[in-house]
Amino acid sequence: MVAGLGGVASVLVIRTLLFDGDDTLWANSHHFEAAMVRWAELVCAPGVAMPEGAPGVPAGGWTHAAARAELNRVEAANFHNAIGTFGFADNLRVAAATIVRPEALAAIHTQCANLVAAMPTTDAEAFPEVPAVLDALGERFVLGLVTRGDPTEQHAKLASSGLGDRFRHVAVVPAKNAETYAGLARDWGLDPAATVMIGNSPRSDIEPALAAGMGAVLVSHGETWHLEVVDLDHLGDAFHSISRFEDLLTLFP
Repeated sequence: MVAGLGGVASVLVIRTLLFDGDDTLWANSHHFEAAMVRWAELVCAPGVAMPEGAPGVPAGGWTHAAARAELNRVEAANFHNAIGTFGFADNLRVAAATIVRPEALAAIHTQCANLVAAMPTTDAEAFPEVPAVLDALGERFVLGLVTRGDPTEQHAKLASSGLGDRFRHVAVVPAKNAETYAGLARDWGLDPAATVMIGNSPRSDIEPALAAGMGAVLVSHGETWHLEVVDLDHLGDAFHSISRFEDLLTLFP
């Protein structure tokens, strides 16, 4: 039996482990954070942002913090539609349109496009501990990858990471919800009750997998996108949280 997942292990032996990609197997969010810092510098530059006192401008003017708050609002509104760097670029443009003077907007849109184009969207280096942990788990379990994003970008990152041959199943999906996980279980012939989803995003990796009847393990760290953070205190025995990826070897002996 599998220790630590009582709601699942008490019924069935776990047979399949599904993994998220970005910020679970390889670093990703730091690329977006660096781009957002530079974007805030661009849109808040003197003579670029709308002046304090103009309609819609917050008290104190368009500071970097205020610009990031506006970008957060746009990202939250577009969470289900903005995929990969194409969606990210669209969010930058939409947020900039609220902040920037009309006469400067075209130049800022060009700079936003250049900023996103410079992001290393197809390069991914696996976290140091990941290959050995996957190798050990792959001797005892069927492994799968379920990642959200642009298919071209995600498949390129998987290839760049060198992890691809460790997974029997691979899916790049536009959304991670209960229907997504239930559909993958049907397509791949998996028993949800004998399947565990592992990832760093409570909103996309944990809650919907549990809703689909799977177990779930949160690999908790500080790089999780703020829109993916939800309260997990209400979850039951089919959920477990770890702070290190290698703790999976203890959880699934």
